[in-house]
This record gives sequence, C-alpha cells and structure tokens, in this order.
Amino acid sequence: NGDLDHFFIREHCAIYSWREAFFSKHFPNNSWFTVDFDNEDEFDPEDAIQQFITIPYQITRHFDRVVALASAKVNAELSWLKMQTYFEGNVLLSCEAESKYKWKGMTVDFEEGDDAQEMGTYCEDINLGFSKVAHMIAEVHQTGPKKLEEMALKAVLLRHISCDLPTPDYLPTKIYKKAVNGMYNAECDTPDNISVEGKEMFERMRNVFGNNNSS
Repeated sequence: NGDLDHFFIREHCAIYSWREAFFSKHFPNNSWFTVDFDNEDEFDPEDAIQQFITIPYQITRHFDRVVALASAKVNAELSWLKMQTYFEGNVLLSCEAESKYKWKGMTVDFEEGDDAQEMGTYCEDINLGFSKVAHMIAEVHQTGPKKLEEMALKAVLLRHISCDLPTPDYLPTKIYKKAVNGMYNAECDTPDNISVEGKEMFERMRNVFGNNNSS
C-alpha cells in the first residue's frame, strides 16, 4: 500500500518479488491488458513500459483483486474471459512501488548525476524521507553486521508485528523514536558497515535533504 518499514526492507522486497511471480504465473502476457492514455499505440503485453505502469501498481495497491481474479472460476464456454482481464495502470504509484520494493533497482535512483533539487522533489513525490532513503542504502550496500541496537530493536518490533507498536512506557524515549522514525537522520554519521559506493550515496542523499532531520 505504499508503506515501507525502516527495519523490514528485505522482507518488503521478498513479498514484492513473490507477488510479481504470482502475477506472471496467473496472468501471462497475452491474458491481460491496460489502457495507457498517454500512449496512442495499441496495447502490447510485452511492452516493458506498459508492464511497468501496471504490474507494480496492481500488486502493491490492489493485490486482493489480483488474487480474486486469479482464483475466479468460470464456465468452460466463458473461459475466454480470463484471457481478457483488464488491469488499471498508474505511473506514479508504480514508480513508487518499484523504488521502494524492487531490490535490484532500489537505490539506482540515488546514483550520482541527478540534480539535487530534482532528486529531493522525486523523493517527496514517492513519500520517501531521508531516514527511509538511508535505510535503503544501508540495506542494499551492507558489507558488515548492523549495530546491536538496530538488530535488537528489529527483534522487539518483530515480536509486536501483529499488534500495536510498543508505547513510550514500554521503551525508552530515544529507542521509541528510532522505532518510529528509523535509525538515521540527516545529521547522523555515515554507517561504517556499508561499501564505499554506499557511503558516497549516503552522503550525497544527506546533502539532498540538507539538515532538516527528515524522517
């Protein structure tokens, strides 16, 4: 639904990958279509752009519908209906989904070359503050173990994953804030346990966000 938990990025990506495989299995290229109002060309199921604007959006925002359509039973004489399934596309929300949940390209958008102001606007458009950007970079470019504090906090959050977040009465205020906002802010040091490329990217994105303590 567009949410990204700072501490469960790998898990988000694993679920996203599974949902992609589910869609591909139950809706092969010739069994669905969409309408791209910005493109006058006829729909091509093998067109990467048309796949991009549709599949990420559907498997993150409307996966319940995808499952319902995949499991729908129809009479033999109406089987052709399952070969003409319509799925709505959404460019912005598909872009947001791929940026947050697709492991392979998760930090590509943070690479050097883009204007800092444009990058800041892009992150704002897809609801990414500095803390989540930092966690994404630290996860993808990890070269060593995380801090014990982060691992312990994730264990606490995992224990409460099916219920409400522990209250400030249960956790020290400093730890509670990290549980809500993540381990990083725009004033923190660059992590030691990430690659050189990751450190450069971390510092670049910190400059993009400035010293606004974005979460």
